Amino acid sequence: MLKHLSRWLAVAAAALVGSPAIGALAPDPTGLWYDPAESGWGLTVSQQGDKVFAVLFVYDPASHPVWYVASDLEPLALMPPGGPMVQGNLYRTMGPYFGGPFDPHAVTMTQVGVLSLQFIGPAPQSMQVSYTVGGVAVAKSVKPQTFGEDSATLLGNYEGGMRVTAKSSPACADVSFGPIDASRAFNFQVIQDASGGPGHVHFIWGTGVDTVCLAVGDYGQQGQHGTFTGVLGCGPAATIANAGAYQLKLTNLSITPDGFAGTMSAQRDDCTYTGHVGGVRTAD
Repeated sequence: MLKHLSRWLAVAAAALVGSPAIGALAPDPTGLWYDPAESGWGLTVSQQGDKVFAVLFVYDPASHPVWYVASDLEPLALMPPGGPMVQGNLYRTMGPYFGGPFDPHAVTMTQVGVLSLQFIGPAPQSMQVSYTVGGVAVAKSVKPQTFGEDSATLLGNYEGGMRVTAKSSPACADVSFGPIDASRAFNFQVIQDASGGPGHVHFIWGTGVDTVCLAVGDYGQQGQHGTFTGVLGCGPAATIANAGAYQLKLTNLSITPDGFAGTMSAQRDDCTYTGHVGGVRTAD
């Protein structure tokens, strides 16, 4: 009984972690953003709850580096076309020289305009940043800046789950990529396949006594989030290679030494299934 309970808790934990975080923007935009065609200036964003803190590092009319701070970006009361947007006042701050004694009374903050952020496109891999400084309006599409990747951290063994929450049409058959017994957690294994390149990985898990699911594809990194794109087949272990394949995509993967979580999309023929995926790392 305790064993089944622990597995059920693992499924519940994975489902909670795999759900999009409650925040002003989803997925979490925390990280560095920039325009690849204009490297040298950028935007850093941090989200906590429904508040967003943003810092622009750009250049003034004399080509001197300058920072502008938007410390209290909030969602708009009315959702604009294209999806959720956060907006707030933009400030320039001044203070004492960093090499001398710090005088808090010398710190000043002057409002210079307004800044807004909004994800654009069918997938939130680009963000529109719009701001005004001294009456000059600027609007740019920025992308997450990637300077590291988490594929090595993703490898390992997990208990978790893949939950389908929606399908593209009522005519699509109900599917489940999980164990037959709902009280059991997935036993994920993520391994690297060097034959397909450094980012080629396999997700393997059992769904019953003698059945297995195998997802084969490539891992990619976009800012702080990972992606997995490949094919998924489920069936008897002896015939998994011939099982009907789904096009599988895992996105917005947050990966830590303790586990991973994100969103999933599986497509076969004209049917698309969406939901969440997550796993808690196990010792074995």
